Amino acid sequence: MRRPYRKLNLDERRILATMLQAKATKTKIAETLGRDRSTIHREIKRNW
Repeated sequence: MRRPYRKLNLDERRILATMLQAKATKTKIAETLGRDRSTIHREIKRNW
């Protein structure tokens, strides 16, 4: 059974932004945040 989707909180978004600036891969960002790769991709697509 799938887990419900949770939005990223502010701290996670800050980490995401920092890692994007450092040119980290979406997979690495997802592993660091403990989130699914699709969640990271969706967040980048919607908000950047």
